[in-house]
Amino acid sequence: MKKLMILGAAYTQTPLYQAAKRLGYATVAASIPGDWPGFELADECAYVNIADPEAVAEAAAAFHADGIATCGLDLGMRAIGETCSRLGLVGPSREAARTVSDKSLMKEAFVRGGVSTARFYKISTEEELEAAMQRLPFPVILKAVDLMGSRGIYRSDTPEEARVNFRKSMSETGKDYCLIEEFIEGELFGVEAMISGGEFLFILPNNTEAFIGAVPTPVGHSVPLADIDSMREQVEREVRAAVRATGLDNCPVNCDCLKKDGKVYVVEITGRSGATGLSEMTGERFGVSYYEEIVRLAMGEDLTEDFRNERERAVLARTLMAKRSGIVRKIVDTNEKNDNLLELSFNIEPGDAVRPYTNGRDRIGQVILSGDTLEECERTLRCLESNIDIILTHDLPVSETPIHFAAETAGGQNIYVKREDMIPFSFGGNKVRFSAGYLADMEARGCDAMIIYGGYNSNLCRILSDACRMRGIPCSMVHNIDDAEEDENTPNARMIRAAGVREYPCHKGPAIADAVEQAMRDFEEEGRKPYYINGDKTGRGNVHVPMRAYDAAYDEIVRYEEAAGVRFSKIYLAASTCTTQSGLIAGSIRHGDGRVIIGISVTRNTQRASEVILDNLLEYFERTGASAPSKDELAARILVRDQYLAGGYALYDDEIGRVIRETYLGSGIPLDPVYTGKAYRGMLADLRESGRGNENILFLHTGGAPLFFEYLGKKGI
Repeated sequence: MKKLMILGAAYTQTPLYQAAKRLGYATVAASIPGDWPGFELADECAYVNIADPEAVAEAAAAFHADGIATCGLDLGMRAIGETCSRLGLVGPSREAARTVSDKSLMKEAFVRGGVSTARFYKISTEEELEAAMQRLPFPVILKAVDLMGSRGIYRSDTPEEARVNFRKSMSETGKDYCLIEEFIEGELFGVEAMISGGEFLFILPNNTEAFIGAVPTPVGHSVPLADIDSMREQVEREVRAAVRATGLDNCPVNCDCLKKDGKVYVVEITGRSGATGLSEMTGERFGVSYYEEIVRLAMGEDLTEDFRNERERAVLARTLMAKRSGIVRKIVDTNEKNDNLLELSFNIEPGDAVRPYTNGRDRIGQVILSGDTLEECERTLRCLESNIDIILTHDLPVSETPIHFAAETAGGQNIYVKREDMIPFSFGGNKVRFSAGYLADMEARGCDAMIIYGGYNSNLCRILSDACRMRGIPCSMVHNIDDAEEDENTPNARMIRAAGVREYPCHKGPAIADAVEQAMRDFEEEGRKPYYINGDKTGRGNVHVPMRAYDAAYDEIVRYEEAAGVRFSKIYLAASTCTTQSGLIAGSIRHGDGRVIIGISVTRNTQRASEVILDNLLEYFERTGASAPSKDELAARILVRDQYLAGGYALYDDEIGRVIRETYLGSGIPLDPVYTGKAYRGMLADLRESGRGNENILFLHTGGAPLFFEYLGKKGI
């Protein structure tokens, strides 16, 4: 069996090992020792530093390798060239590999070959730096010539920055020189290609999604390239010139380019396939496994016919990134499989540390999508990303809550209850899920102080004030004094005040926005960046955060049905702000199950509650990019009953008291007269009017244990 030596054994190279195995080739993993997945996939292992060309060539000879390759990795290029030249294998020459592995040699080759590229100077001393700065306009780039990715590369907007960055580049490089070059403020794009026997098998320009740091670095790619029809000839001309200038042959080609004012500039080129999904994107575009093509090229097979038919469908590859820093507790992915989702993978697991993206080592996974247009792919991507949640160890302990049988009604309906009140934080409830979302969103936005809104009956205010106190986050509460008679000695009130919130009492209406604005100003004057849970000062723009919690929680209901062999025809819950019901409807739409979800209003009339839910859904689908029904179809999904208000928010009657008492004594389930008891009573009444026998009904218990104890022993309870 012929052998292929693969340089590198990390997750980036694993598809290459798998491709070689499919093709019937044995593999030798070449890498320094470590817990690398490639060692498990390979038939043999060569423990060698792939940055050492001599050592790799000797190992390849010792293992009788018939070919050598890598993907997504610059570090081994010189070793590939040395091995191919020494052993007569198919691949780039020693000289070509050396040229593309040193940015100085590469740029000099570009100049000799007439390639359009940024002006540059090779410098070794601060005197040479000063002279070069006199010849180049600012901003400039300082570049280490021998490092991968964006390491050792620094943008400098002033001479002072250039002097500092020169010292940084020189301290990081293994050479005694670096480059200073002009910074062309154009649009970054890439080109993948493959060359065999001096002939290009294909040239595929692609859009580059860049992370803007010290210098732009790729985090995604897509095809077709924007404006490709007007630029194709120029792009292909420059890439061909760059390949000729560097001497690359018998290898994949990865090229970074810029376009500015209708002109194309080559930034860098190398003789291996690109990372960040480029190999997957290329394979999908041509209907092949590009990893298999890389293997076959290295093993000397003929690929002449493999890239004849380029597909028309758009393809998008994107790096997945963490929004926050911490240790991963759980990865939640609620995305459904579909024909356009070609790959969704994670290279993290529970226990790993993550942080917001700064370079390629911070990636947490990858997604590859296809579609009729790039716009369709971008919409799908937004939806997909919104369905991924990285739970960190410092997040609130939200866990899947139990569903159990509670009672059979006189009409023969089977009542089941989903016990959100059993979430293990601050007496549980749906607002714990909301709070976890708000805290994560606040952290992702770089805010360090929270503003909450509600009254002293508010479970959300209790939970958020507890969570902020626990995590040392300053918290202010805009305190609505109009919804109910205030009792400063309620359990919720005492716990909120014990958490040390700063209060901003106000009346409803425009005064709320004024109070929010004042709370924001006060935090800003203290040097803090405040986060208001409801969005802007008018309370708009953030409903997607808590809605997402119940879009995701809907999956728990579906999983229970599948495991228990039951189907809930209706879901009932208390409707106050209507956010939980909005999220459940979004989850039902995502699953396409047409479920009846009924909110029993505890504060609003049906018309106003329905308007709020419709607005919530429209905003949610716009923000997440998920496919949404028409406005009329959405409106038809919204069901809110307002005939069980018992006079208004936080008011109750004897019937509600009776239901609370009998439910606790009969099923052991605590309900409160403000939210869950009123909703449970409304559900029972609604089922008497419109239910049918032998129907499975789910009641979502949204929590409120402190309110149960607050009202225990009072009128009718």
